[in-house]
Amino acid sequence: MQFIPFSPLIDIGFWSQLSKNKIEIYKLDDGERSLLVKTKINPYPEKTSQLYLDIYSFQDDLTINKSGPLEVYSRIQFQNYNTIEAYQEFDHLNYVQQTFKKMIESFSKEEKPNLFPARMSIFADLKKYLFYFKLVIPQFQVENIQNIVQKNLTDYLGDQMPQFQQQLSLIIQQQQKEISNTSFVILRKDNLQYVQFEDYQKNKSEVVFLYFDSFNQAQLNGQFNNFIAFLLTNNSFKDQLNNVKIIVIKDALTINKNQFQLKNSIYVELNLSESKITEVNGQYKAFNIEGYLQEKRIDLKSFMDEQSLAKEAVDLNIKLMKWRLLPELDLDKVQTQKVLLIGAGTLGCQLARNLIGWGIRKITFVDYGRISYSNPVRQSLFDFEDSTKGGRPKAEVAAEKLKKIFPDIESEGYQLQIPMPGHFVTELQVQQTLESFYKLSELVSTHDAVFLLTDSRESRWLPTVLSNAYGKMCFSVALGFDSFLIIRHGISLKKYNPEIHGERLACYFCNDISSPGNSMKDRTLDQQCTVTRPGLSFLASAYSSELFVSLMHSPLLDGTPASDNPEQLHQTDLGVLPHFLRGQLSDFEVRIFYGRAFKHCVACSQQILDALEKNPQAFLLEALNRPDVLQDISGITEELTQNKQEIHEIQDIDGDDECSVLQIVS
Repeated sequence: MQFIPFSPLIDIGFWSQLSKNKIEIYKLDDGERSLLVKTKINPYPEKTSQLYLDIYSFQDDLTINKSGPLEVYSRIQFQNYNTIEAYQEFDHLNYVQQTFKKMIESFSKEEKPNLFPARMSIFADLKKYLFYFKLVIPQFQVENIQNIVQKNLTDYLGDQMPQFQQQLSLIIQQQQKEISNTSFVILRKDNLQYVQFEDYQKNKSEVVFLYFDSFNQAQLNGQFNNFIAFLLTNNSFKDQLNNVKIIVIKDALTINKNQFQLKNSIYVELNLSESKITEVNGQYKAFNIEGYLQEKRIDLKSFMDEQSLAKEAVDLNIKLMKWRLLPELDLDKVQTQKVLLIGAGTLGCQLARNLIGWGIRKITFVDYGRISYSNPVRQSLFDFEDSTKGGRPKAEVAAEKLKKIFPDIESEGYQLQIPMPGHFVTELQVQQTLESFYKLSELVSTHDAVFLLTDSRESRWLPTVLSNAYGKMCFSVALGFDSFLIIRHGISLKKYNPEIHGERLACYFCNDISSPGNSMKDRTLDQQCTVTRPGLSFLASAYSSELFVSLMHSPLLDGTPASDNPEQLHQTDLGVLPHFLRGQLSDFEVRIFYGRAFKHCVACSQQILDALEKNPQAFLLEALNRPDVLQDISGITEELTQNKQEIHEIQDIDGDDECSVLQIVS
């Protein structure tokens, strides 16, 4: 008899699912696991006996196909190694011999032996999308098999064909209900009825074996050798070895059909009385072992487009954090955040790059400026060409460059002038100012987190007010010459609950008792520009992005309390959650501060929120043209008058324009 080895047919979805499982589930665990594989008879004249692996090979439960072709399922072992050295060191020849010994032991005891003890060894190089594997299928070599009779099945059955067709339909429906490591059943010879193994042992009447072969040509698959080895070593069949009758199904069978085309199926009678399992020097000889020990390599880069490769590569570094360092890291929660960056300059460019490093998929820029010749050396998303011919809009170019870095990102840029207190609006400018206001309102309302990265205090006021109005997380990041300030604004009054959140934290303006005004007026060139040490923006951007991601892992999010005692700060797996940070390059120090929300704040108090909601247009225009009105609306003026409080000193903790914080000293 002629035999043909199995040929693995592995769907690309198998490798994709393996990669996902390795990163998200297996991590550093490279122990043995099981795979669900299947064989089915191909209706086309193939020259291989195919073994199928696909995305469903990793499932625990079998999904039964109640209308498709008959598939014979088996569970095999697989091991996905952490290193290529461990993969290469595994002794597959020894595995085959040990498996043969276990099979011989089980053949004498079990009625449904495992005829398919295959093992798949894999090393997945996920950085290069290369997969190395060996699929070893231990199959005995059996000698002296005498083929007495071989004929077409239809000729053998003759008048019994209708009866057999009906019985076959019942058998294949039963086969689909469980994962079976056997590919044969027992039939009574006289009526072709299915016989339970236990019934056969009690009444050893003459039987016919029904064997499902996965190859539709003359040869049999290599697994047939294991079936013969089972018959030779199980005492229940020793009286019938001189004439073993076998129906070999070699045609595709469709479940729930009572009539089948059986043109390729055969009937054979074998004399196995002189047959034996081949041994050489005390070792069992394996069928086609040389072929199974050949290493195969799959290169998935050729199947993936460049954008998909980039997406997988970006996610890989973050997902690897979960292996050892941050098992509780909630990547889905972080990566689905929609982030609005108010300012696309030195801070905005670098912060955006940090955020995409965390896998953020939605980043929107707002900036009114254009790229100047001095920008590209400090603002990492721009180059010289962007600054020529008058300069391109910063926000639009920043979004465009992010897409070039990471094509899968959704990024937009809006050249939008933010309405600012103290920047007078004429009647001719009212319409444009209101359009900017409503567009900014729309952007804040449709994002989850807002970062204020502009170079003046007054430009941060309206986004702070809107973040409070729409209940959004808000962060301020500001630079001085050699210092930076990062504040996570207190939770919006829309969401604040003192029983849950404790003391509400301050926003960027809570330490002020005066309204923000036009800070660009009467300034020299060095005062108009944000003059900072070059490395400062990178430090501030890094701290702010890490604070944001850490805050995302706190159950209370932006309502997480803070304290002036570092030991009492709330923590996540990423570290503590301070209220605000002040870094100083001159002494290479970062300090943690804490502040309570001011009930008369000109940006986040309830009075300001009520005025905005009552008449947005009137409130905005009055605040722009007469900023001192914010002190009246918020109640600062009345509070000072009623209490006759004397302000002995307003101390500027840091004299740098952009990141100064005012502290009341009475």
